[in-house]
Amino acid sequence: MLQKFMLLGLATTLVAATTPNQPADLRGEALMAELKKGGYTVVLRHARTDRSYQEDIANISPLRTKQRNLNDDGVEDARLMGVVFKKFAIPFGEVLSSPMFRCTETAEYATDKSPTTTMLLRTFPTTEETRKLLAVAPKAGTNRLISTHHFILETHIPGITPGAIGESEAAVIRTTADGKIELVGKILLADWSALAGNPAAEAPSAMSKLAQFIHGGGATPDPKDYGPAKYPDNQVGRLTEAYIKAFNSGDTTQMRRFVESSLEVDAKRPTADRLASFRKIFDDLGELHVIGIQVTSDNELTLLAHAKKGGAMITVKNSEQQKGRLASVSLRYNQ
Repeated sequence: MLQKFMLLGLATTLVAATTPNQPADLRGEALMAELKKGGYTVVLRHARTDRSYQEDIANISPLRTKQRNLNDDGVEDARLMGVVFKKFAIPFGEVLSSPMFRCTETAEYATDKSPTTTMLLRTFPTTEETRKLLAVAPKAGTNRLISTHHFILETHIPGITPGAIGESEAAVIRTTADGKIELVGKILLADWSALAGNPAAEAPSAMSKLAQFIHGGGATPDPKDYGPAKYPDNQVGRLTEAYIKAFNSGDTTQMRRFVESSLEVDAKRPTADRLASFRKIFDDLGELHVIGIQVTSDNELTLLAHAKKGGAMITVKNSEQQKGRLASVSLRYNQ
């Protein structure tokens, strides 16, 4: 069973990845069969990008040269989306996008349509107006496609947590009778090739195999398939490396020092509770062998790791209120 630990300052509770009231988490051809009927919204996180370019997040530029754009893999992913949607005859009516080039191009490749752009799909922090936009029901017999950014999915779609949807991946939602958003399924990176019948799907990359395992499918990856991961030389990178070192020590004293020096101070989350959470997770997982790092932003990292239970995904965020500290660490793994 896929489990998730949310460590908001290491104040941790164990929760299931789905709740009894959520619909089935559809994948693959079963999800395509539902989409063919219409009535859903496919919320895409834009395809993979060139992360060697650091975008000015605070001052959004309309110029392509001032934006982070799709890399070659991202273009191929987006084209494959179009192949899959055509193969399964998925009907799209409304197509919306963030105005960023990486989002509009993803939508165009996926649907062969020019999307309508809106800053509601880009503005951070996101607002209730964006939630209402996602919750609009499609016209009868069609689906909507929305191409946007990770924080939109993570904020407004129940069941989508930080790191759950990567670049080139999507959440499929529907709108309930009372106007709420309900998660129906996901399309993960490895799914596009598998659905398209691409031979490459028969031999996915080591990182794709780990990501698929974490999300609940596939065999346990072999750590020998992966090379060493390199932490970025910035605050979140250094603090994350220190966290992993303290975690892997298995020593409560070392973790206490890290908690007291490097995590947000919160009176509602005493150190004793945080350390009890650490003890529970370490006993469950053992050491975390980090084998891949995705730089989500200057203030956030997503790590893929191998542990004794198999794969684990760790998402780490800087604190905005307390400089020099982490706001949260979350872990997702198979149990």
